[in-house]
Amino acid sequence: MAWLRKPLPAALLLVLLWTLCRLAFLKRDGIRQPEYHDEFCYLLGADTFAHGRLTNPPHPLANFFEAPNVLVRPIYAPKYPPGQALFLALGQRLFGSPFYGVILGNDLMLFTFCLMLYAWVPYPWALAVSGMVACCLQPGMYWTNSYWGGSVAASGGALVLLGLGMYRTRPTPLAGVAFALGALLLFWTRPLEGGVFTLTVLLVFAKELWSKRSAGAWLAALLIMATGGAWTCYYNQAVTGSPLQLPYTMYEKQYNVQPIFWFLPLRPEPMYANPRIASTFGINGVYADDYRKDRRWPRGVLLGCATAIWRLGTTLGATLLFTLVVPVAWRDPRYWKMAIVTGVFLLLLCAEVYHFQHYGAPDWAALVLMIAVWAQHVWNLRFRKLPVGATLVVLALIASPASVALHKSMSPPLHDWTNHRAAMIARLSRLDRPQLVIVRYPAPEWYTGIEWVYNGADIDGQRVVFARDRGTEENRALLKYYPDRQANLLTFDRVSVQDRLDPYPQQ
Repeated sequence: MAWLRKPLPAALLLVLLWTLCRLAFLKRDGIRQPEYHDEFCYLLGADTFAHGRLTNPPHPLANFFEAPNVLVRPIYAPKYPPGQALFLALGQRLFGSPFYGVILGNDLMLFTFCLMLYAWVPYPWALAVSGMVACCLQPGMYWTNSYWGGSVAASGGALVLLGLGMYRTRPTPLAGVAFALGALLLFWTRPLEGGVFTLTVLLVFAKELWSKRSAGAWLAALLIMATGGAWTCYYNQAVTGSPLQLPYTMYEKQYNVQPIFWFLPLRPEPMYANPRIASTFGINGVYADDYRKDRRWPRGVLLGCATAIWRLGTTLGATLLFTLVVPVAWRDPRYWKMAIVTGVFLLLLCAEVYHFQHYGAPDWAALVLMIAVWAQHVWNLRFRKLPVGATLVVLALIASPASVALHKSMSPPLHDWTNHRAAMIARLSRLDRPQLVIVRYPAPEWYTGIEWVYNGADIDGQRVVFARDRGTEENRALLKYYPDRQANLLTFDRVSVQDRLDPYPQQ
């Protein structure tokens, strides 16, 4: 098994074994349907890229197709950075479903994590901790079972640390390439959190980087980042009309009054074309309500900080607890420098209004490296000749996968509406005529998390088009625009959330 001492064969074997297991579960469970706003948004980006274009032209009746996190003016595009959507598009083009792009992102994460650990710790610990990460990526963990993302951003953080680890040993151009690719991947997935992570890593290791400065490594990194930066500007120009304005910031200005950080004031409320969008993003919407709760001192702020810490530690938290309770690695520069990076990263998360596990994805590589360094130190600990250290390491490495499995068993089932929506699309797509579904909610504020009005990149080319109900008068323009489509009206029971599809009333 000497070949396992080499990082590339070990990483490829890990990816192969995990992928085979994941595909076996996928065959049993089937592909999960999107449910949350962000997932539909990423799928729109994936469909756009899969069609071979960066953006889509605005629809002539854009107000009927407004959806959370989707720009409809000046173009039709998602607000999020392109990284996650590119992987979903790859799955769509290569294997027929964007869900396989989720699996490709998981594969990249395991591959980069394994290589990163080999660059920092001896191979036994790199193998063991890489295996732990693979076991954490179970079907019940949402990075592997949703379109939200997490793994691609985590891969960016791993590439940053891989490049740094290679640079510390041999400052070659390849080290600069790995670092730059990681930084770009972070910017294309989690630009704020990824930027803070990358800058903090550079500052923590600034002295060491300068003492081993290599023109070849630095030049390679600059060339890669310049190329990626140019493409990013080109993408921004296509979406927003400005190379320096992100689609995310344009969307926030158009729709959202809630700032990213709880210590900033609410923005002025814009004019909304649809009351339901106002009920989500407006001054009295659900996002603004969450902001007001987080801003209350001290309960709201302290609770928000605790939530941020909990979210970052979720999945890996059970194992990280061992490294804190048995503090044998605190004096190791690899450990405490990663701890500093994590501490700064946590300060950022605590300042944000919302906290989800994938927000902390850029820092996962630092957390995993802390675990590997700890395992290396504690393995040889003995108490009265008993292998206490080995026992602790084994317990620590199985703790996090076990907690993921437990969390899955305790998680509530998905809302059934998303499966109803998928079944409706499949049924209507088989009819002779293309279909138009006009969606009428019981009230603008009714279950704003349940949103049926999402479409693909080519709205007019779809067999089934979903549009918002804007009243009898305005709906006439929609019916006139789609004279060849069978018009339907989708309504819901206010209490049971049961959907009902009827022919649209004749006018």
